[in-house]
Amino acid sequence: MNDFSFYLAWLGFFASILLGWYFYLQARTKERMALIEKNADLAEIFKVREFRFHFPWLKLGMTLMGVGFGFCLSLYLMLKPETTNLDQGTQEIMVLGFMMFFGGLGLVISHFVEKPKGH
Repeated sequence: MNDFSFYLAWLGFFASILLGWYFYLQARTKERMALIEKNADLAEIFKVREFRFHFPWLKLGMTLMGVGFGFCLSLYLMLKPETTNLDQGTQEIMVLGFMMFFGGLGLVISHFVEKPKGH
């Protein structure tokens, strides 16, 4: 019975992908047919759009700096005499929590640094 549910899950996954693709193509065709009926300019539809990819180096750098700072801060706090008596699970959660918090803080800061001045 376990194999049946595994195969059923994969079948559902691929069926959802194929159905999504089918409905996307169907909607695109209906949109184009509506534009043809209205005598709209079709050159705009088939125009090649310029794609420019900018890798978010600032966000990546700020996130890594935040994660690194959180890791160092949590290691510092674990080595303090007041927190050395914590159990292993609490220390691991503290490390992960600080890394996630300061990583997210780095993402927020980089968002506001990269944000255009007009918005």
